[in-house]
Amino acid sequence: MRIYLDNCSYNRPYDDQSQMRIYLETQAKLHIQDMIRQKQIELVTSYVLDFENSNNRSIQKKMAIEKFMKDYATLYVSNKHGDMLAEIADSIMETGVKEKDAYHVACALMAECDYFVTTDDRLLKYQSEKINLVTPGEFIRRMEADG
Repeated sequence: MRIYLDNCSYNRPYDDQSQMRIYLETQAKLHIQDMIRQKQIELVTSYVLDFENSNNRSIQKKMAIEKFMKDYATLYVSNKHGDMLAEIADSIMETGVKEKDAYHVACALMAECDYFVTTDDRLLKYQSEKINLVTPGEFIRRMEADG
């Protein structure tokens, strides 16, 4: 099984943990990271994630996220297929999804991911028959249900 974590998922552990939703999403995201480390699921990353993470204001956060992606990604979507990614992203943007988010989803689709994990409420409204967009907690619930 392949998953793609978007940038807001990677940054969730660094958000204010006093809010229950953020705390629960953080715990679920950390559990997903453990599943990746244990090779229970495959992690896909992309040039879009690299670019977005490069703009992270915190050097510590940027380096930690970069190291995790480098150490555990089993597949990397480069901009080598830029035209095809742009075509996919354009069709996603027609549904109201922002450009950056559309490119993340396009990368996940190109890599044939089963799940796209995000904490972005607006992006979660986008639905596709080709990929499941879920929160970290929903991903964990589905994995436990499939047993």
